[in-house]
Amino acid sequence: MKKTMLIAAAVLAIASCKQREHGSFVVQGKVSHAPAAAKVILQEIPYGGENPLNIDSTTLKKDGSFTVRGMALEEKIYRVIIANSSFFVVNDENDIRITLDMDQFRQYKVEGSPASAEMHDLLDNYSRKDSALYVTFMQLDSLQKNKASDSVLNIIRQQRDQQIADMNTYVKNFVNQSKSPANRFFAIGNFALRSMPMNESKALAEASATKFKEHSGLAKLKSLFAVQAAQQPAAHPLLNKQAPEISMPDITGNTFNLSSLRGKYVLVDFWASWCKPCREENPNVVAAYNQFKDKNFTILGVSLDSDKGSWIKAIQKDGLTWTHISDLKMWETSVVNTYQFEGIPFNVLIDPQGKVIATNLRGPALTQQLSQILK
Repeated sequence: MKKTMLIAAAVLAIASCKQREHGSFVVQGKVSHAPAAAKVILQEIPYGGENPLNIDSTTLKKDGSFTVRGMALEEKIYRVIIANSSFFVVNDENDIRITLDMDQFRQYKVEGSPASAEMHDLLDNYSRKDSALYVTFMQLDSLQKNKASDSVLNIIRQQRDQQIADMNTYVKNFVNQSKSPANRFFAIGNFALRSMPMNESKALAEASATKFKEHSGLAKLKSLFAVQAAQQPAAHPLLNKQAPEISMPDITGNTFNLSSLRGKYVLVDFWASWCKPCREENPNVVAAYNQFKDKNFTILGVSLDSDKGSWIKAIQKDGLTWTHISDLKMWETSVVNTYQFEGIPFNVLIDPQGKVIATNLRGPALTQQLSQILK
C-alpha cells in the first residue's frame, strides 16, 4: 500500500507530452457571481513532486472576465485558481475559453480545448460514481454494526463490488479512448491506482506510453511502475507448494488439523489478540468470510497468543466465527518457522488440493483475490 501511495503521489506531479507547434497558450474566462477583484492564478503541475508553480496571475475585471497566459513545448496539466476554488485545464490548444458561475462552480463550460473539456467530464463522472460508492460503504457499515442478516449484507456487498467494477471499467475505457496523453496520465495516477490491482494500472500505463512515445510524463509513469515491480519482495518460499500441516488445540482444547479442511479453499490467518494491526485488519477478514463462505471457502485462525482468555475474548469481540487454534506459545510456536513469516497479520491462501496459491493478502487485495478464484 505504501508503495502504491508513493507512485500515486509521484504521478500527480508528472504531466508532459506531445510536441506542440506553438508553445504559447491563453486561458480566457468569463465568471459570474465572483468576489470583486478576485485573484486568478494559473499554476503548472510540475515534475518530481514539487509544489505547483504559479506561472501567471491577474484579477477579475468588472465584467468578470480574465486572461492568463502560459508557455510550454509539451502538453501539460494546469490548475486555474479563482478565489478559493479551482479547476484543471490542459494546453492541447492555444486558446482555452472558460465560462463559469461561482455559485455552481463544478458546472463550468470549456471551449477551444477538447482535452480540458474531457478532463472536466472525467472529474464530474468519477465524482458522482465515487459519491454513490461512499453511500454504499456507509450503508454496509451501518448494517454490519446493527448485525443485519448475511443475506442482506451480501446484497449490499454485491452492490459495492459492482460499483467498484463499474468505476474501474469507466477509468479503463477513458484511458484507452482518450486522445490526450496528459489526461491518460491524470486518470491512471489519480483513479486507476485507487481501486485497480497494480498489474492493471501498470498495463494501462505501459499501453499509453507505447501509444504516445514522446510523452515524457507517461514514460516516467511507466518507469515508476517498473521500479516498483523491481522492488517487490521475493515470492514467499511456500508459494505454489503444499501447505505444511498445522495441528493445534482449538478453543475447546481439542486438537484440530489443517488437513481436515482439504477440499476447500482455506485462508490460514496468523494473528493475535494483542496485535493492533491484526485487530484493525479483522473487519476485512470478516467481510471476506461472510461474502465467500458459501463458495467452498473457509478460514482457519492461528493465534500467537499466550493468554487463552484474551484470545477467546478477541475472537468474540471481533466476530471471528470460523475455527480458531493456538498452542498459546506466542512467537515460540513452531508455525512461525514452518510458514516462514516475521510479522503478523500474515496469511496464506490454500487451494482444495492443499497448495499455497497466495500469501499476505490484506485489505482489498483479499477480496479481489477471492473474487477472481471463487466466481
